[in-house]
Order: sequence, then C-alpha cells, then structure tokens
Amino acid sequence: MMQGLNFWKQKKRIHLDYASTTPVHPEVYKAMQPFFSEKWANASAIYTEGVMVREVIDGARAKLAHILNVRPADCIFTSGGTESNNLAIIGLIENLHGTGIAYETMEIITTRIEHPSITETLRSLEKRGVVIRYIPIDSDGRIDVPALQTLLSPQTRLVTCAYVNSEIGVIQDVKKISRMVRAWNDAHDTTVRIHIDACQAPLWLPCALDMLGVDMLSLDAGKCYGPKGVGVLVKRHWVSLNPIMFGGGQEMGMRAGTENTALIVGCVEALVRAQKYWKARSEKIKFLRDFFFEKITEKLPHALVNGSLTHRVANNVNISIVGYDGEYAVITLDAQGVSASTRSACGVGKGNGSAVVQEISGDTARALSTIRFTLGEESARADIIRAVDALKNYMTLMKPQTEN
Repeated sequence: MMQGLNFWKQKKRIHLDYASTTPVHPEVYKAMQPFFSEKWANASAIYTEGVMVREVIDGARAKLAHILNVRPADCIFTSGGTESNNLAIIGLIENLHGTGIAYETMEIITTRIEHPSITETLRSLEKRGVVIRYIPIDSDGRIDVPALQTLLSPQTRLVTCAYVNSEIGVIQDVKKISRMVRAWNDAHDTTVRIHIDACQAPLWLPCALDMLGVDMLSLDAGKCYGPKGVGVLVKRHWVSLNPIMFGGGQEMGMRAGTENTALIVGCVEALVRAQKYWKARSEKIKFLRDFFFEKITEKLPHALVNGSLTHRVANNVNISIVGYDGEYAVITLDAQGVSASTRSACGVGKGNGSAVVQEISGDTARALSTIRFTLGEESARADIIRAVDALKNYMTLMKPQTEN
C-alpha cells in the first residue's frame, strides 16, 4: 500500500496523457467534499435531508444548463462519456423504433475514426438491422463535408461524430456539418438529428449547443479536471429518447439509479470551470504544443505527425515513428518516468495499432507505431524536453522492426 502511495508522489514522473484522464482540480474537490459524509442523503427521499440534496442537484443542473444554453431538464447525468454516447444513439433509435419505424429502414451516418463507445454502439445496432454509412475522411483526419450531403437520404435518422478526435486531436467543423444537415432537413422535410462526442473538448473549445447547432452532446468530467465515473448527455428539448437503463426513473426517467451527489456536483464544477477559461487555456497550451512539435522535428526528424496541424486541439501531439513499436515505446517511456499512450485508453490492449491512423494514412506500419502525448494545465517546457529526450533514448537503443 505504501509503495503505491510513494509511486504517485514521485516528482520525477511526467504525465503527458491528459486526454486519458485528468486529476481532480482542488476547487472541484472542495465543492464535492460535503456530499461524501455530511450531506449524504438520497436525493429521492421526501424527508428534509433528501429534499436538501435534491435542491443541490437541481441547482448544479441549472448551472450547467446555463453555460450550455439548454433547459435544465435536458442535462442528463450519466456515468461518463461512454454511457452518454450509448444513450444518445441507442436512445434515439429505440424511440423511433417504438413509433413503428423498422430498424432496417433507419440509417446512421458516422466516420471510421470514432471512439470505441461510438463504433461498438453502432455495431450493436447494425446487428439489429440499422444501416451504418461512413463519411470519407481526408489524410488530415477531417470529415469530407460535401461528401456528407451525398450520404444523406430520407432514411437517415442521425449523424454522429466526435468534436475532437480522442487520438489525433483533430477538430471537426461541427458548425458546417450542422448547417448542411439542417439545410437538408428543411429541403426534404425530414428530421436528421446531430450528435457529437465532445468529451475531449470542454477545456479547449466552446461547447454551447446552440452555437454548434447540434441536437445532442456528450461530456465526461474525468477529461477536464473533474471526477471519473460521471458525465452528461446534453440534448435539445425537442429530442425524444428512450432510456437504456431501467429502475426508479431518476434523471427525468432517462437514467435509473440513485444519484451520486458528490460526483454530480464535481462534474458541474469541472465543466463550468473548463468552459469559463477555455480560450485563455487553449492559447497558453498551444505554445507548449508547438514547442513540442519543434523539439520532435529537431531531435526525431523521421517522426510523422498524425492529423491536421491547423485544425488541432491545443494539447494534442500524436506521432508515428515507423519501424518502432508504439506500445513498446510507451512502456520504455514509462520506465524513464514519462506517461504517454498509443491511442485512446478505451482502445488500448487490442494489439492491432491505431484504427484512426490506419484510416487516415492507409499505412499499417504507421498505425502500429503511434505515440500520443497530451498536455495539461500543469505541463511545462521542461516536461517536453525530457519526454523528447526519453523517446530519443528509446530510438537509440532499439533497432527498427524492419531491421530485426
């Protein structure tokens, strides 16, 4: 036990995997504390203590709704981004199916570079008969928006994609996508909903639904200095969903189970803080990210950058060093005190490289050699220098796979 505690206290370690998760910010932790052992009542209880906790949750929901420009009742607290994505997609399709629309007559448009919580959800619906169509992606990882129009049809029910790609950090032109879909709806008297996975966005980009023009948006507190295990599905009031969990009917009947007051309060504090300072934070970290790329170019000239440099979230550095195994590189970096990753934490361990990099490059060797560094508020130039030096040490010691 003490050994584990000492490990986390090692100042020499450098964390560069903030896209995977972030520490809980002190302000967020402070806001959560009373709800662990002081104000611990069940929010569904009708006695005084329960009513008081219910008021806290309602207040937090209203606070979040205000910054996202939606109604409080349209902020549904979940266990995180994965559940939010599942509820948005499955909840919509099941609601439509309940009105008599056959699965086989429904189509969903997405991309092949989505997070597993999107791709696996869509795969499950495909088994029921729902048709999944894929928008082409260019070599920068950006959606071919004009091609989207050719995929829209009277059977299309949903367009779903990530605001920020979790692996390569590429930002999609959500506003342009939304305008195209709404123009299609107006011209053809159809109702195609738009859902975006925005879990990687709140720290770096604005997330108000009306500004983006979307119907649903998924968020995860653990990605923006909030607690893990809690997120939100935010939707417009005109979107009808079926629940995917059943029980007591909490969260306006959309998510059964006793509400975790501490996590909900922490989630809202983290998201409000993230959105309040997103612009200044993004500008600051972008300088560090660009410095990171400069050091890579200087010391690792054979490294290939994955994803657009101009349409990229401020904290993401994703590279491939062809001929070197990405997962082994991450293990070696870890031994040198640097935490990095190969791709999204939800996709690690499958041993088949990055599906995102495979899709945008068509190069399997490149997909097997990806390394993702993601910066946080605590990151510094010294961290970057040490990380690049550690990676250089790894390359010096190891021969490329092609030479083995």
